Amino acid sequence: MANEYDTTPFFFSKWMTYSAACLVMLSAGLAYTFSVWSDAIKHEFGYSQTQLAGIGTAGNIGGYLAVFAGLFYDALRGWNRAGPFLTVLVGIVLQTGGNLGLWFAAKGMWSPPYYAMLALAAVACNGQTWFEAPALVTCVRNFETERGTVIGILKALLGLSASAYTTIYVAFLEPDAVSFLLLLAIGPSVVALLCVPFINFVPFIQVEPHTKSHAFHLTITAVVGMALYQGVTALARNEVKIEFWGGVLIVSAVAILILPILAVPFIFGGIRAKPLARDRINFRAKAWQAENRQPLLPQDSPPAKQQTEDMDSRLADVYRVKSPVQLLRSQSFWLLLIIHGICAGSGLTLLNNLAEQVKALGADSGASQAVFVSVFSIANCFGRLCSGSIPDKAMRERDLPRTVFLIVLACLSMAAALLNAFATLPLLGVASTLSGLAFGGMQGIAPAITSEIFGMTHFATNYSLLQLGPAIGSTVLATYLAGTLYTRAGHAHGETECTGQDCFRLTFIVCAALGLVAILAAVLLWRRTQPLYDRVISVTKEERRRRGLQGELEEGRQILQRVEQHNTSLNTLVMRGRDLVGHLHQSAASVAPPGSSPGEAKGGSGDLVGEVGALEGLMEEVNVLLTDHREMWRQYQGLPMNQRHSRDDHFD
Repeated sequence: MANEYDTTPFFFSKWMTYSAACLVMLSAGLAYTFSVWSDAIKHEFGYSQTQLAGIGTAGNIGGYLAVFAGLFYDALRGWNRAGPFLTVLVGIVLQTGGNLGLWFAAKGMWSPPYYAMLALAAVACNGQTWFEAPALVTCVRNFETERGTVIGILKALLGLSASAYTTIYVAFLEPDAVSFLLLLAIGPSVVALLCVPFINFVPFIQVEPHTKSHAFHLTITAVVGMALYQGVTALARNEVKIEFWGGVLIVSAVAILILPILAVPFIFGGIRAKPLARDRINFRAKAWQAENRQPLLPQDSPPAKQQTEDMDSRLADVYRVKSPVQLLRSQSFWLLLIIHGICAGSGLTLLNNLAEQVKALGADSGASQAVFVSVFSIANCFGRLCSGSIPDKAMRERDLPRTVFLIVLACLSMAAALLNAFATLPLLGVASTLSGLAFGGMQGIAPAITSEIFGMTHFATNYSLLQLGPAIGSTVLATYLAGTLYTRAGHAHGETECTGQDCFRLTFIVCAALGLVAILAAVLLWRRTQPLYDRVISVTKEERRRRGLQGELEEGRQILQRVEQHNTSLNTLVMRGRDLVGHLHQSAASVAPPGSSPGEAKGGSGDLVGEVGALEGLMEEVNVLLTDHREMWRQYQGLPMNQRHSRDDHFD
């Protein structure tokens, strides 16, 4: 038993990769903190609102220009361990360098020209795409049949990252927004460097419990808890000044909420990936064949790698595998790009101009601004969670294609834009919530749709190309449209800084009109991909059932192995018991007078007491083993496959 896995290459389990990826994603969405430190840059360099929005847009473009990270990751796709590590390493260099440059500038250590500030913001945010690509794509490859749920969870954590780091800022740094830039330069890089060694693709079917959905439920519960906690603290810190020890308690509570995510691999599947029994045999056969240069398996039996690839390709066969060049020729891609660009651009229009909108509605842009950023970030998180798990469940139980939810999100985006156009300060929180839900929902659902329509082979690059939509939407809507109309409204009021509801009204009315275009595009995409999704839903159900049954069989096999080991131990204990009984008879005979019974013995009572004590200990061990036997049998009977057989027998 000890050497059973010795010939299998070492890989961290996909649950270990999943936990590490969650932590990386919690530091990969910090472009959304722009409004926290934007005022510091504006006052240091005297930028206009249009120039300031340009820096925010440069950051958004860098954050969405993920095609380089995607191409790099896809080029290293065959490097199951080194590929993710090298990709994250590039991201560390970029995001640390960009944020340090911004910190030096805000600190007054140098005065870069405006175009250099644009470049620094773009580089800093682009570095985080090199975190996201290996974390997201590797997990989707590991959990292909649960891709929507996994993407939603990872994207939710990315959406929550701005709120988490804003909490640290308010707890320890406020109002020193310049030092916050230094935190952004160091903190995410340290987290990524510590986590990336555990991120790898598992190239075989891994042993996992049939209750693996509980792992996702545990993570979702932790993420929801973090989001709710961040919401409560965001409201509280607007009313109460946070002292140092209060900040320590707040940040410590966030760290405690992360612990369930860290516990996932220890509860579900362990640290090391263990292949199914059949794959272990194939790995050993492959190792033996490499040493002896002779085939061990019959010629009609495929080698382990081919067999595993055949298993993994059953689901992929139904997808259209498109290269990036083929992707750009696809009408479905352009429809998805339009939807993604409009919905994301509308959300970023609010986020990037939130500080000015708060001022325009008559509030102080300090603590109130941080609260609205947190509200948007939390809603963003919930939108991503729901757009991952709900479509997965609808596909599994209702046969609804994932593209139906694009229509829902496009409608929500249009409604949010209309509400933002006429929002008062009390309603701005509601408007921020709806905008965050629509924006986050689109971020969560777009990767899954991309992988299903265009396949997994070039997923990292294809999804990176889709990210150009939000980059374009951010540039056109959040920068030029919002900046121009804001300046025009300010001139109409005869002021440098605009005040009043009309400052951003026309901007969001335009966003609402574009939202109608997104709805029409979503309907067209749904109709175009309906036949494809009919096949995807059918094959995904079959693949999920097959892999679930494999997990149940493996779990049952392991339970039976433990029962066999216990039987051996029981046999040994029975032999010991027989020996002890023999010793008892000998001890009784040696101390009894001739012709008397053993009970009349006058001496040797110490030996008898020792033998009796040993027998009692043995019986206790037997009782423990029998209790374990009953528990293992209960576990075996509780496997879904046995429950299904019981129901079938009942109906027969």
